[in-house]
Amino acid sequence: MTEFEKYFKTLQSQKISDITEHSHRPALKDLVKSLAGAKVQILHEPKREGKFGSPDFKITHTESIIGYIENKKIDENLDKILKSDQIKKYQSLSDNILITNYIEWIWIKEGKIQQRETLCFLTDIENKKAKLDSTKVSVVEKLIKSFLSQAPKEIADAKLLAEALAVRAKLLKDFLLDELKRQELEHTEGRLYQLYETFKSFVFHELTVSEFSDAFSQNLVYGLFLAKLNADVKPINLNNAWDYIPSSFELIKELVDFLKELKRDEYRETKWIVEEVLTIMNNLDLPAIHESLSFSKRKKGTEYYDPYIYLYEKFLAAYDKKLRQAKGVYYTPPQVVNFIVRAIDDILINTFKIKDGLGDRNKVTVLDFATGTGTFLVEVLQQIFDKLPTGSGKKDFVVKEHVLKNIFGFEYLIAPYTIAHLKLSQFLKDNGYNLEDKERLQIFLTNTLDPINTQQRIPFLPALTEESKQAQKIKDKPILVITGNPPYSIHSKNNGDWIKDKIKDYKIVDGQKLKERNPKALQDDYVKFIRFAQNKMDSVEEGIVGIITNHSFLDNPTFRGMRRSLMNSFNQIYFFDLHGNADKKEKVPDGLKNENVFDIKAGVCISIFAKRKNLEKEIFHFDVWGSRHEKYEWCLSESLSEIKVEKISPDAPFYLFIKQNKKSKKFYESFISVKDIFNTETSGVKTHNDAILIAYEEKELLKKVSDYYSIKADSSLIRPLLYRPFDTRKLYYDSKLVIRARDKFYKSIDSKNLFLVIPRQTTTIGYEHAIVSDTLIEMKTCSHDRGSYAFPLTISANDSLSNINEKFIEKIQDQYSAKHISPIEIFNYIYAILYSPTYRSKYAEFLKIDFPRIPFPDDKKVFKELSELGNELIKVHLLEIEKNNSVGNFMGEGNHIVEEISFTFEKKIGKLFINKNECFNNVSEEVFKFNIGGYPVLHKYLSARKDMKLHFELDHLELVIKALDFTIKQMNKIDKVTKNWI
Repeated sequence: MTEFEKYFKTLQSQKISDITEHSHRPALKDLVKSLAGAKVQILHEPKREGKFGSPDFKITHTESIIGYIENKKIDENLDKILKSDQIKKYQSLSDNILITNYIEWIWIKEGKIQQRETLCFLTDIENKKAKLDSTKVSVVEKLIKSFLSQAPKEIADAKLLAEALAVRAKLLKDFLLDELKRQELEHTEGRLYQLYETFKSFVFHELTVSEFSDAFSQNLVYGLFLAKLNADVKPINLNNAWDYIPSSFELIKELVDFLKELKRDEYRETKWIVEEVLTIMNNLDLPAIHESLSFSKRKKGTEYYDPYIYLYEKFLAAYDKKLRQAKGVYYTPPQVVNFIVRAIDDILINTFKIKDGLGDRNKVTVLDFATGTGTFLVEVLQQIFDKLPTGSGKKDFVVKEHVLKNIFGFEYLIAPYTIAHLKLSQFLKDNGYNLEDKERLQIFLTNTLDPINTQQRIPFLPALTEESKQAQKIKDKPILVITGNPPYSIHSKNNGDWIKDKIKDYKIVDGQKLKERNPKALQDDYVKFIRFAQNKMDSVEEGIVGIITNHSFLDNPTFRGMRRSLMNSFNQIYFFDLHGNADKKEKVPDGLKNENVFDIKAGVCISIFAKRKNLEKEIFHFDVWGSRHEKYEWCLSESLSEIKVEKISPDAPFYLFIKQNKKSKKFYESFISVKDIFNTETSGVKTHNDAILIAYEEKELLKKVSDYYSIKADSSLIRPLLYRPFDTRKLYYDSKLVIRARDKFYKSIDSKNLFLVIPRQTTTIGYEHAIVSDTLIEMKTCSHDRGSYAFPLTISANDSLSNINEKFIEKIQDQYSAKHISPIEIFNYIYAILYSPTYRSKYAEFLKIDFPRIPFPDDKKVFKELSELGNELIKVHLLEIEKNNSVGNFMGEGNHIVEEISFTFEKKIGKLFINKNECFNNVSEEVFKFNIGGYPVLHKYLSARKDMKLHFELDHLELVIKALDFTIKQMNKIDKVTKNWI
């Protein structure tokens, strides 16, 4: 009897209803085994069901996985299974999959069905006398043998390797996370949970189980890669991988030792995915991989190639793009690093008079305080080696006595830490130096911002105990040079007592508290890293810090204490603003692009801080514009000593680190801030749940609130809310639900009050940030990326108490010899000034920084004229306007649904379409493009209502279009009055 006949008889021995996916697996295994070669193994282990389940059978050949078999119950619809997430997951791991329900067989190769055959029918199973068709047996046998004969793919390309590792590391993370949660819930606290607790206690206190699972899975994968690079042609497995990690990588060796735990039952579901990684390692084209990871072709013209950045960037992109963003992990382009390191070297030689620059082993110590994959340290080594004479025999001496003793790196993410060791050891190897036993790079797994208790012994990881002690010694010792690219994350998790205490210094400026309502920008990680570096330099007589960071600290008012503090600590400061801010819409010189050197929205800046006794206090600034490639070229071609930097003189109260027009600045600062004109103001409402607490209509809002919060919504709590310019919506104003309700303020204000709505800061090219409201305002009503503030006209519920400062009113009355000037006249006047084109353009750079300062003319008639123009504009902005012209009238027949927003301009007539058939007629291009607060008013209103049917909104939009048309004309009138004196 053939194996197929035995298999068929086994199936016939039971009722079809009793043949489950588990019941006949031994028979299935025997059948497949009979068709396999002697070296092919078919492994089946009981698996846990659910998203973390492993394939039913793993097919291996000499320790390499060649494919998987997934087995389903006999009446399962395999076409449905083919589309499942489970099969997609298996296909991401292997391009050789066999799916069967005992009688149907589908072989998938490289994502496509290669062959599909049926051994028999269900009726044949039920009929005890039925026999197998030899033709069917033959084709199924051929299918199974074809599946079994596939060889594991050999990977020779770094990109493919990174992607292959990422897919498996991501799945490994899921297994580890699931197991961690189980150990935590059941209080079994095995080795994995112990490691998590160790890292949380001694490396990063804010570490979550998910973050640890991420980090540890990446570390294990790259640890196995390190083992394979050292094992060379010898295969590695769970038993011997540890042996192939050099003693120079002691901590990595300790962490990889965890793989021995996979023999335990609780890690059974984890083991198979690690074996997947081992299969990849044992099938690498090692010569090709070694070549791709070599630094031998590092620089070609203006192009730099860092193989390890490339490898890890590709890995992260395939692993989890969101994780990269959350951690603020963006590896610095080597061209930028080259400029920073050369600039540091330049200062060491020319300013500090250290002849050998970075290569001086007696005076120079270097710390990369956020080393990532070691890009800055590689560049430091390159600068040192480049100065050695060709063929010099001193290189080994320099490595032993300088590189391995004076060059340091801190990193708290395990995977980059591992890659940094790999990268620098490879760089040394390419330069003719192989690390000897017990020699190690001075790169440490530590949180830069968190001091370590060196008396504590770290459980389970003696290498980490020693590493932590050495890291703290470096935190305590004098360092001459600090460099690097710290993480950028305003939602920082670095909240240890030490850095929290140190960052307080940035909340003081000239002995006074900042008095910022929300100074959260000072909590950004990059700010904390700068504070760390500054603190190190405050403890020594001389030193240099060369870094690249978010450029917001250069001019944001919140950072004025930080700027003043840095001015006190350092003698010479250089800022090379690389710009590239996606939100600011920065104005660039004609013909130039403004691209970022990173794939991030925030603009960036290179900062060089130098401290030395008797060095003159100077601050320099230089703008770098252009495309990304042009900025890279600039970094490689320019040197610090040759750039024509501009000297700047930051002064109180903001100490701005940017260039300013001193004449305009002095004139602007003679104006009066709105903060000094009004007694009080408040920021807009913020719900943190707009989708539920804000709606277009009352009925819709009540239903959403009732359903979401499981309460009976109270209609008396509904308030109108100016959500965006000319876009009033309904707010469920319950202070228990609205996170920032500002209810104490708004409840004391008369319901018919007027509010001047402006932001404190702006990021757009020009100033366009003022609107008036007679309702509550939202946080971003008048600024797309900054908070909006409401300055009320009065501050009492009975409308009797003016919010205009009484002494200011008296001053204005005295200035104009007019006792009858009222608060509303001043309010109207301010509004007119804020809509003056000349004022907006002439003082644009200052209006970005803080609340507007308002000029008042000497001539009372000018004041009165502008006040009246402001009054007219305010009424129109409150839509107190008649439909007495043809501007913006709605035309066409249709369903009134916003489908496609478009603007056409023909024969001097503009039309704003909401769909193919309906439009607002006679709309000028100026009106269509008119912005308030960074929002294109009409497009913003309509796009927020995409796919909605408009009702009263049509009448409303007609009024808005007329109001914007009036605004443009009124601004011209205002300008005629202001342009000659303002």
